Amino acid sequence: LNVMENLLAANSDVQAVFAQNDEMALGALRAVQASGKNILIVGFDGTDDGISAVKRGMLGATIAQQPALIGELGVETADKVLKGQTVEKNIPVPLKVITK
Repeated sequence: LNVMENLLAANSDVQAVFAQNDEMALGALRAVQASGKNILIVGFDGTDDGISAVKRGMLGATIAQQPALIGELGVETADKVLKGQTVEKNIPVPLKVITK
């Protein structure tokens, strides 16, 4: 909230904000609402509060991680390592963009 208030005071032409997490996005939203400006805000993590704010049209989107898939890939990779198989150094997990 405070960071967004300061950002708005110093930069009147802000058009969009991507927050590190949904809690930060919701704080930025409060500052934007108080300013009366129309600024696109996108959060990250896909928390219940973030998804609810998207569904109400308050946030433009939230980017959801997939913890079940992260766990599944982690277990599969650990199994391969224990069996002496080669595994990728980096195993990306797809994200979901929630806009509705």
